[in-house]
Amino acid sequence: MHPLSLRFLDADLERLYQHAAAAESLAGLKVITGASALLWTIAAFLLPIGTDLPAGVATPVALVMAAVSLAVFIAARWTETLDHQHALASILTAGNGLVMLALASVGGVLPGYGVSAIMLLFAYGFVSRTRFIFAALRSTVIAAGFIVAAANWQGPSLLIDGFIFVAAVVGTLLALRLLERSRRRVFHQDIVIGEQSEALRTEKDKSDRLLLNVLPSAIAERLREGESTIADLYPSVTVLFADVVGFTALAAREAPGRVVELLGELFGCFDQLVAERGLEKIKTIGDCYMAAGGLPQPVDDHAARIVDLGLAMLGQLDRLGRGTGERLQIRIGAHSGPAVGGVIGSRKFAFDLWGDTVNVASRLESHGVPNRIHVSEATWLLVRDRYECESRGAIELRGHGRMETYTIIGRRASAPAAAPTA
Repeated sequence: MHPLSLRFLDADLERLYQHAAAAESLAGLKVITGASALLWTIAAFLLPIGTDLPAGVATPVALVMAAVSLAVFIAARWTETLDHQHALASILTAGNGLVMLALASVGGVLPGYGVSAIMLLFAYGFVSRTRFIFAALRSTVIAAGFIVAAANWQGPSLLIDGFIFVAAVVGTLLALRLLERSRRRVFHQDIVIGEQSEALRTEKDKSDRLLLNVLPSAIAERLREGESTIADLYPSVTVLFADVVGFTALAAREAPGRVVELLGELFGCFDQLVAERGLEKIKTIGDCYMAAGGLPQPVDDHAARIVDLGLAMLGQLDRLGRGTGERLQIRIGAHSGPAVGGVIGSRKFAFDLWGDTVNVASRLESHGVPNRIHVSEATWLLVRDRYECESRGAIELRGHGRMETYTIIGRRASAPAAAPTA
């Protein structure tokens, strides 16, 4: 803040303070201007009665000051900054003070009545929370008027009245300076706290988005609520693996940036397809994409959703291939059954699935046919009323022996509508 005027050195911060403080101080400004109008109206009748002032002088002057105060009261509603308000208040207060001194001097009651009236003006400065710099200017004007009025008056109490006047001025200015400094510090602290709170909210939103990028929303919420160990048994899910055919050769002949860009576009498309079907992306392993249905919230048609996802993935390959200039192929394998899911890691969280269902789905992918969806008998039994399948017979799957498997040909013409998209 400026050492004398107490204005913020930052122009933007000062502008914010001016408007915010104006809204807060408007009520006080209306109080002092309304009180001034009311008190001058009363004084128009009391001054001729309680003092030696002739009614022909006191009443018109008091009514004029009441009218001026009323005009300022009405104009106060259109003031937009604190300085505008306090400029009006200071002009009115200085005018009131000079008129009071003039009337007290004419009526011969400068001691006592005059000083008391001036002290009342200073008291109203706290109601409007007058800025220190405006209070100093107002006090200077009134002090000059007091000196002029006191020069024409002789009496033993002048010294005491002068002392009281000076003490009132100094005390008022010191108090208003402390008040303004305190208000400005509190305002600045509120701004800083608000900015810090907003920064914290922004960072929390970023962390929440990052968490949701690697974890299902229900799992992320459980972590936020304080669960440290998450492991659940899912009795019926369908797991899908999709692997890019010939990716090793593609990566060998293309620049690293080009490879990452291609995978990013492909998997970004897959992410959208997964979200649309209410499924969960589990992870990517190199050029292999893993997703699952039926978790963390169970659904009855998880197998149908996964098969529909696989068909949508295949449907996007030609479009992506034309856009990248590459002839892309993927193998897809899917299997249904129970699985265990949970969060591993304490620093870099990851949600993963374990169990025989996951292993079988991975084997089905590796034994599959490019651009086909290779499913187990367990998955085929769940989707046979919706999709045409072709038997591949019994296939030897490493670690699982011989297993009947099927290839999805397409949706049956009479199949029910696909599951609602998310």
